[in-house]
Amino acid sequence: MQRKSGSKKAPVLSVLVIAIATCAWAGPKYHVLYNFQGGKDGTFPIGALVSDAAGNLYGVTTGGGLGGNGGCGTIFELVRRNGGWVHKVLYRFPGKANEGCYPYANLESDGKGNLYGTTESGGGQGNCSGETCGTVFELAPVAGDKWKATVLHRFAGGQDGAIPIAGVVLDKAGNVYGTTTDGGGTSCGCGTVFELTPMQSGGWNEKIIHSFSGSDGANPFNVIFDGVGNLYGVGDSGGLYDVGVAFELSPSGGGTWNESVIYDFSSDGEFPLSGLTFNEHNLYGATAGGGAGNWGTVFELKHESNGNWSHSVLYSFSGHKDGRTPLGSPVFDKSGNLYSSTGGDVSCVHQNRWGCGNVFKLTHANGQWRITVLHTFTGGDSGGGAFPSQPMFGTRGHLYGVAYQGGDGQCGGGEWSGCGVVFEITP
Repeated sequence: MQRKSGSKKAPVLSVLVIAIATCAWAGPKYHVLYNFQGGKDGTFPIGALVSDAAGNLYGVTTGGGLGGNGGCGTIFELVRRNGGWVHKVLYRFPGKANEGCYPYANLESDGKGNLYGTTESGGGQGNCSGETCGTVFELAPVAGDKWKATVLHRFAGGQDGAIPIAGVVLDKAGNVYGTTTDGGGTSCGCGTVFELTPMQSGGWNEKIIHSFSGSDGANPFNVIFDGVGNLYGVGDSGGLYDVGVAFELSPSGGGTWNESVIYDFSSDGEFPLSGLTFNEHNLYGATAGGGAGNWGTVFELKHESNGNWSHSVLYSFSGHKDGRTPLGSPVFDKSGNLYSSTGGDVSCVHQNRWGCGNVFKLTHANGQWRITVLHTFTGGDSGGGAFPSQPMFGTRGHLYGVAYQGGDGQCGGGEWSGCGVVFEITP
C-alpha cells in the first residue's frame, strides 16, 4: 500500500492548560475475569467488548481456537453465573479458504442477538501481502445454544477494498457500514468506506461510498453515525500534514455520499488510531502521537453554530505515570467524565510501572481537565495484563475490557507475553 507523504509543518498550537491529578488512586478495584490459555479458548483478545441486556460480555481473540496456539481466532462470551463468570467459545474461525481469519476489531450487535464483525484476512479473494483480503461476517444464535457464522462479503482488493481492521456499524434499516485500510478506486490504495445492503434474493450487496486519495485521509478506522445519518471517522495518515484527518461523509441523494475533512491533524496530535465518540453534539477521540509530550492526546472537535468544527486538545500524555499512546475510543459516564486507555510500550516489563498501558479517567472542572489513572497494567502474572483495548461500561457503572497480552497463559517467552485477559474495574 502506498501512503501519501507530506510535510509535517504545523501551525502554532493552542493547547488547553491541563491540571494533572495524582495518578495513584486507591478507589477502583481491578479484577481479572478470565485468563486466556492459548489453546481452543483463543489468544490475544482485542477491541472493545459488547454486552447484552443480561450483562453478558462478547468479544474476539485475534488468534487461537484450534489448540496448540493454532487457529484464526475466536468469538467468545462471558456469562454471569453464581456471582462469577463462565467463558464460552461461540465460534472458532476455521482458517478455510473461503472463511475469515484474524478478527481485529470489536463486534457490533443489532439488538436482536446477532453479532457483526470483520476479519483482516481470509475470505479466499484477492492477494493482499500473500494473504486473502478479509471479510465481513454475521454470527447468529440458532437452536440448541449454538451459533452460525455467515460471511456477508469477501474483499477482493483493488477497487473493492481490502484488509478491514475496524468494526462495523448498522443503520436503522439494517445496512452495514465499515472501512478497509487498503484498496479503493484511487492510485494510492488508501482505503475505503463501504456499505453492505441485504438483497431480497439473499446475500448482501457491497457498495464503496468513498475511496480515500491521501489528501483527504488514508487508512480509516471505525465510523459512527450522528442522529441524521452522517458518518464520521478518522484516518491515521494522509491529510495536509500526512499525520491523519477527521472526516465526515454525508448522503447527497441518489445513493451518493460527499466526504469532507473536518480537521487536519498536525503536531497538536498525530496518528488517530481509534474511532470517534459523540457526546452531545461534539466529537471526541485520541491520537497515538503528537501533543505537548509527543506521546499522544485526547481531543475534542466542537461543532460550532456556523457548521464548522473547532479542535481542542483536552489532554497531552507525558509518557510517564499518566501513560502513553492512547488507542481506545473515549466513553462517557452520565456525569460527562471521559474514560479510555493507553496502549503502553512494546518493551514494557513488570518493573516498568507505566509501560504496559492503563485505564484512565478525565474529569472536567473549572475549565480544566484532570487525569486520574484507574489502573496501571504491569504485564505480569494472573493479576496482570498488558496493552488494554478501550473499556466499556457494563452494569452498575463497572468498566470492562480486554488486555491483548499478560495473564497466566503461555503464549511465548517474556514476563508480559501471556495470552491476554478480560478485566473488570469496579468503582
